Amino acid sequence: MRIRIITDDFTSALDGTACFAERGWNTAVLVRPDGCDSAEVVSLDTDSRESPLSSDHDSITRAATAWRDAEVLTLQFDSTLRGRVAHDCVNALAASGRRKLLLAPAFPSAGRTLEAGRVLVDGVPVHETAFGRDPTLPVRESSIPALFREHGVNVQIARDAAHARALLDVHDAVVVDARTEAELDAIVARFAGAPDVLLAGSTGLLRGLARVLPNSRWTPADRRNSGSSAGASDVPSARHPWLVVGSMNPRSRRQLAVARTACKVHVLTTSEARLPIGTPPQAALRELVQQVADGITSGQCDGLVVTGGETARRIIDALPAVSLHVCREVMPGVPLALVQTAHRTFPMITKAGGFGDDEALLTCIHLLAGTKS
Repeated sequence: MRIRIITDDFTSALDGTACFAERGWNTAVLVRPDGCDSAEVVSLDTDSRESPLSSDHDSITRAATAWRDAEVLTLQFDSTLRGRVAHDCVNALAASGRRKLLLAPAFPSAGRTLEAGRVLVDGVPVHETAFGRDPTLPVRESSIPALFREHGVNVQIARDAAHARALLDVHDAVVVDARTEAELDAIVARFAGAPDVLLAGSTGLLRGLARVLPNSRWTPADRRNSGSSAGASDVPSARHPWLVVGSMNPRSRRQLAVARTACKVHVLTTSEARLPIGTPPQAALRELVQQVADGITSGQCDGLVVTGGETARRIIDALPAVSLHVCREVMPGVPLALVQTAHRTFPMITKAGGFGDDEALLTCIHLLAGTKS
C-alpha cells in the first residue's frame, strides 16, 4: 500500500510518519519534491506554512499531481489551523484528481477536538487561545466552514463517520466532528483508501491511519537491506545533547524553564541570540541555526531536541544531510528520528511549540541521553 502525505511544516512531516514507523512501516521524509519516494509511507514537507497566499508556492499542487494514484493520499495541516489550510486543501483537491474532500483535523490525545465544526484546544475555541496571539501566524478563526467560505468553498459539518459518508454523497467537502481517538479511528476506518476522497487533517488523522490500517508487510530484513526506517533499538544515546527552542509559544517557554531548572543541558533560543535589540526574528533564527550546524559538524553536539517547525527545518537545510529516518513517537505528536549527514549520524527529537505538558522538553532530553527523568 502506498500512503502519501503532503504537509506544510517539517515537524508535521516527522509527526505524520513516526506513528507508522513504530508499527513497522517503511517510511521516508522528503524535504525536496524530487527526493526518492519508494517507501510505503512518504511525507513531503513543502515548507509552505508561513508563505503568503499571494506567493508562487506550488509544491503542494505538484505533489498532489504526482501522487494522485496513491491508495491513501493525505494533506496534513496544523491541528490549530495555523498556515494556509483552506488554500492548500482547495489546491491539493484540484490537483489530486479526486472529487471529494474529507476534513478531520481533530487530535484528541493532544487536547485538540472538533465540535460543531469548530477546532477547540482543551475545550476553548482555538482563536481564543494563545494560538490566536501567535506572533508569526495568529489564528483568527476556529470554524472550519467559516475558514473555507473565505475561499468560496461550502463545507458541511458531519457529526460522525456515517453522517460524513451520507453528506459526501451529495456535497463535495465535509468536516467531521471528533472528540475522542475512537471517533477519529471510526472516521479513518470508513474513508481510508476511498479512491475519490482526499483526506485532510492533522497529525491526529495520521495516527488514526496507522492504528486502523492493516499491519505493514515490510519485514526487519527488508529494513536492514534498505537502510531505511531505523527501529527504536538502533538509536544511540546522546552524550552531549542540545536543546534548541525556536518556538515563542508560552507553553514552550514554560517547558524550557522546567528543563533548565531540572537538568544541565546546552540551550539555544532565538530570544537569546547574540544580536542587537530590535534585530528581525529571521536574523536571530539564522544565527541560532548556524550555531547548531557548527555544533553538529564539530562534534560538540551529538543529539538535538528542537521545538519549532521552522527552526527544525532550517537546521536540516543547513546540514549536509543524507537522509532522515523516523523511528517512533516519544509522546503523541513528538517524533524521534535519526539524521544522517555526510560526517555523522545523530538522534533528533522534534516538538511543535504548543504540545505537551510542562515537563515535555525535559522528558525528551532524558530520553535522548538515555537517562531517567
